[in-house]
Amino acid sequence: MPKTNAEYQWDYRNTYEGLKTHMIDKWKRRGVIPTDYYTLDELFDCWLWCPECENCGVELAPVGTPRTVNSRCLDHNHKTGIFRNILCHSCNIKRRYYETD
Repeated sequence: MPKTNAEYQWDYRNTYEGLKTHMIDKWKRRGVIPTDYYTLDELFDCWLWCPECENCGVELAPVGTPRTVNSRCLDHNHKTGIFRNILCHSCNIKRRYYETD
């Protein structure tokens, strides 16, 4: 039985380029702006290969696993959109509630 279009899309999404396209598109829709020393492509590679949370040091879960407290998040200021850190999900949620800048 031949593959459906949805199956081809799923196969592409599970490649490096597919994941990169998906994540950068998601970040753009959420208003993430890379800092002067990153482009979105460089930011994606940094996010993908970051081994631990930049706040608490916990080891980050591999990409593609179900969301847990140590899932990787791209933290950004919700008012300005400027990227700040790559954090675990737990630290990202805590920062959101105490955000003052």
